[in-house]
Amino acid sequence: MNSCRWEEGLAHLGEEVPEFLDSLLSDGTRNVLYIAGAGFDPRSSQLPSIVAKNGVSRRGIFIREERPNPDYELVRRGDDNAEVLGRLYPTSDVISVHIFDEEHAVVGGQSVCLKIRDCLSDSQLNEFTDVIVDISALSIGVSFPIVGLLFEKLDQQDRINLHVVAAASPQSGQFAEIAEFAERYQHPKGFKGDRSEADDTVRLWLPQLTSAKKRAFSNLYKELEPREVCPIFPFPCHEPRQVEQLLEDFSGELTDEWGVDLHQMLFAAEHDPLDLYRTIARVHVTRKDVYDRAGRLSATVLSPIGSKAQAIGALMAALEFDLPVAYVEARRFVPSQEPCSGELDSTRLVHVWLLGEVYPLHRSGASNDT
Repeated sequence: MNSCRWEEGLAHLGEEVPEFLDSLLSDGTRNVLYIAGAGFDPRSSQLPSIVAKNGVSRRGIFIREERPNPDYELVRRGDDNAEVLGRLYPTSDVISVHIFDEEHAVVGGQSVCLKIRDCLSDSQLNEFTDVIVDISALSIGVSFPIVGLLFEKLDQQDRINLHVVAAASPQSGQFAEIAEFAERYQHPKGFKGDRSEADDTVRLWLPQLTSAKKRAFSNLYKELEPREVCPIFPFPCHEPRQVEQLLEDFSGELTDEWGVDLHQMLFAAEHDPLDLYRTIARVHVTRKDVYDRAGRLSATVLSPIGSKAQAIGALMAALEFDLPVAYVEARRFVPSQEPCSGELDSTRLVHVWLLGEVYPLHRSGASNDT
């Protein structure tokens, strides 16, 4: 089997991330474009402040995700975070993106791509040495299309580096709760996968389980109608009993509804995106080879609605293998009822170097076969 594109990918975890960013940006030659969310999440400014304190030449593009009937307190927090980001990045654009249109259709991904194109021409993009997309405070429906757009523009060159970063706090530390989901599942813009999928395609679903969004998984399963389900559990993980808790919370779905046995459960490190990327790549490539030999069509569908770190791993697999991504958009958030200390944990920072100078074998579409 050919080696996967990021089999030897470069990533940094925890306190390695600020050390790496300091090292990368301190030589005085870098010009950074930083793209991030400017919402209610206090993680909005955690990583941007690490980049800004280096004094590097920089420009910011900050996304305000607008949903119907927003909670006043969350709007106020978003305003405060946008003000902080504006001070950190004096040269910046704040883009308001409506996630739903007047007909309640999900349009956030399409809208954000159009607006980024409007405020960032190709000639302006070429002025930067490094583009950093921070998904900490962005939804899947917005962050995946942004990375997909930049990946398409910057692939097959080695002059501009593309990085993806996240402050990947555990689910138990959420700062807001989803009060309402959309009625139907969605594909982020650019992540529908193979358009030629036929009615007899054998569909494998890889959901990244999280108790906080349990309602979304029932909607996804009913609409996707997968033939096989291999749920992904975070292990190793920060909470020693997290796998046990997920097995308890999803006991009915796993055994009665999805028909999952022990051999179909996948495990990937909670805070290491490359671990999940390699797991998905191995499952997809092996399974596709088997079905191809049998003359059958197969598809692997990802639902990366667990941790931010694992979402990056799923994003990488989707980019490389053109895999469909299915999720259920949040229609409305409310402040969390759980107490929050307000302290952000630097041990759960994540950085992945997606494209650029550290991958010479991919500069001109060269093969990385072994």
